[in-house]
Amino acid sequence: MTETAAVPGRGWYLIAGLIVVAALAAAVVLVAWFVLNFETSRQFLGPGKHVAEFDKPGSYVVWNDYRTVFGGRSYDVSEKLPSAVRVRVRDAASGHALDVAPSHGASSSVGDTARKSVAKFEITKPGRYEIVIEGDFPQRVFSANRDFLWRLFLVIFGVMALLFVGFGLAIGILCWVFIKREEAREAEVRTNASAGAPASLDAVTKANKNITRIVYILQLASLAAGITFIAAVILNYVKRKDVEGTWLESHFRWQIHTFWYCLLWMCVGLATLVIVVGFFVLIANVIWMLFRAIKGITNLDENKPMPE
Repeated sequence: MTETAAVPGRGWYLIAGLIVVAALAAAVVLVAWFVLNFETSRQFLGPGKHVAEFDKPGSYVVWNDYRTVFGGRSYDVSEKLPSAVRVRVRDAASGHALDVAPSHGASSSVGDTARKSVAKFEITKPGRYEIVIEGDFPQRVFSANRDFLWRLFLVIFGVMALLFVGFGLAIGILCWVFIKREEAREAEVRTNASAGAPASLDAVTKANKNITRIVYILQLASLAAGITFIAAVILNYVKRKDVEGTWLESHFRWQIHTFWYCLLWMCVGLATLVIVVGFFVLIANVIWMLFRAIKGITNLDENKPMPE
């Protein structure tokens, strides 16, 4: 097989596009599955008893709806329940009491309703269950529904994984096709031109300059799709030897430093986000990356090397 025959065709661009479409479609399906299986909370007043029909076995959560509208009345009370509140759940048919565990780590806000978890219980079969709220306090709104948090985390993780893998694979294919086609073009120039001819050197420099520009574009595109930042530095390391000893080597060094320092400051920003400082670190990191990418493109267009 000749070198020309081994060059990937333009059909690979279509394959990359189909991978992105497939990843987006799978992400939409996953979100749709979550929405279609989301159960509306059953609201009731407490202290008191409420009988609810649960048609699926699994884990259920009792919520304190401290801000909501129920029965035509608006409720806006303290999110902290009185210490004497007790939650009991039993099978309405058999009277069998279920184990109820306290739950205080979850919160939810949907529309006009804000709630915090109070208790959690498991049911093994569908049926009618009686939820009893005991305590000496003014009536307030509670609700119960099937635990959706693990499914929410599954959907978030799944969507992120699908988009990361889909876009990452597509970008990887695009970079691979571009590199192979550029290498083939350079090889053809070297073969057809006499050794050391200016035309040959100009063509190789132009090709490497195009790759350098693509890296800057991928860095800027990372503000919308972070995975392109990784694709950019991979391209740097793959093509680094081709620019050794040329003025473009300074651009590659500039781009690689941009990646690693941005990664470092992003980690610092995320680690300090809880004390607000991280927010400003992340913003400064983005501005710094923009400055370096724009300065790099400007110097590249003027055929100037980057400073050490």
